[in-house]
Amino acid sequence: MSSPITLSGFNGIDFQSIIKIIIQSEHQPIDDLTTQKSTMQTKLTTYGALSSSLYSLKTAFDGLSSDGSFDQLKASSSDSTVLSVSADSSAQKGTFNINVTSLARPQVTASTDNLGGGSPTYGRVADINAPVISGGSFSITPHGGTAIDLQLTGVQTLAQFRDAVNAKKSETGVTASIINDGADPNRPFRLILTGNSTGTQHDFSWNDNLVYVDGFHLNLSTNPSSGTAQDSVFTYNGITIRNSSTTVANAIPGLTLNLFEKDRPVSVTVSEDDSTLKAKITALVTAFNSFDDFNKQQTIGSSHALQGDPLLRGANRELRNLLISAHSNSGTFQYLSQIGIGLDRKGKLQVDDALLDDALANHRDDVKTLLTGASGLAAQVGNVINGYTRSGGSIDGAENRLQSTISSYDMRIQTLESRLSLREQDLQRQFAAADEAISQLSSQISALNGLSNQYRLF
Repeated sequence: MSSPITLSGFNGIDFQSIIKIIIQSEHQPIDDLTTQKSTMQTKLTTYGALSSSLYSLKTAFDGLSSDGSFDQLKASSSDSTVLSVSADSSAQKGTFNINVTSLARPQVTASTDNLGGGSPTYGRVADINAPVISGGSFSITPHGGTAIDLQLTGVQTLAQFRDAVNAKKSETGVTASIINDGADPNRPFRLILTGNSTGTQHDFSWNDNLVYVDGFHLNLSTNPSSGTAQDSVFTYNGITIRNSSTTVANAIPGLTLNLFEKDRPVSVTVSEDDSTLKAKITALVTAFNSFDDFNKQQTIGSSHALQGDPLLRGANRELRNLLISAHSNSGTFQYLSQIGIGLDRKGKLQVDDALLDDALANHRDDVKTLLTGASGLAAQVGNVINGYTRSGGSIDGAENRLQSTISSYDMRIQTLESRLSLREQDLQRQFAAADEAISQLSSQISALNGLSNQYRLF
């Protein structure tokens, strides 16, 4: 903008204010277009919110569209301190008895004292970093495998021997550790070799050809009552099952057992798990009521972006018709309300838990027929919503038309602004010329007044 133009002589007219008033008046069509564009942009954004709300509802119904929603099973133990259990859909429903007689454990072999006979030795040391080995060899043989020699170069102390064992543990399946058992305060430290896995298929043997010093000798020994590798053994309805782990996932189809104690018989019950199904029903109720809130927000009053919009009205009408209409099928239930899912007087979806529980307990397959499959209610709702939300669907088409209108507004606004800028420049030139003419006239008047005074007769 140029600096304000004022009369250079006596007039004192603010031409810039006049130009501003003229431009503001002629700017009104641009303001009108900008308002219309803003309205279209708000509507475009609201269509996005509508699409999102419908898609959330479709996702919720999709969760019920497959038979798998009704095939979830749960398993429970009569005593979870003895064993815990979980089930998948391949398990068999029913109740059966389990009695654990043995718990899987790894082999544990320890260094021990040998104080009898003519050459007593100690399997303990006072200092794990003191030299106790001067040479020789040592190998470990995993179950059914071949002997694996340890790398003993530079190994002299019990700590170094432990590290040599652990350097080969991925091959031998054996881990070494040093414990302080407190039995002998003068020589408290012992070496422990432990199988990395439980079960008799993971036991090991060793070959000790080490040369010892200072009265030390590993004297490795496995306690036959508590140190030998052992399988889990239990009976399932009287059938004996053996497993190398306390977590048994492949013995009984569909069940995973975690064994904790033995010799305490328990019963395991497998039944339908409706918790997941009910959570999905709750999710679709929440999604529909969220859509209902959105619809009411847009239809109450007269200043909302989708007030009276045919797409919103159509989606609301079609969805509500599906929820309250009869759906022919081979099962007992034709209406959603018959299984406890229906609309209340305010148009909200709600669940009658007692009616739903009864339907699932006594007519589970009929509930499944009503909701699932290609012709089930969930699929029908999904198809309706997909017609609105898919690429090329109703909402996508409306959004494209709006975007095209907004683009045309942008072009018209740009054109009018360019014209108005030229108009303002033209006004600046016209009023500048007027100011200059008035200034010249003022000068001429002053000159004439001077002559008049010079030749005054009286």
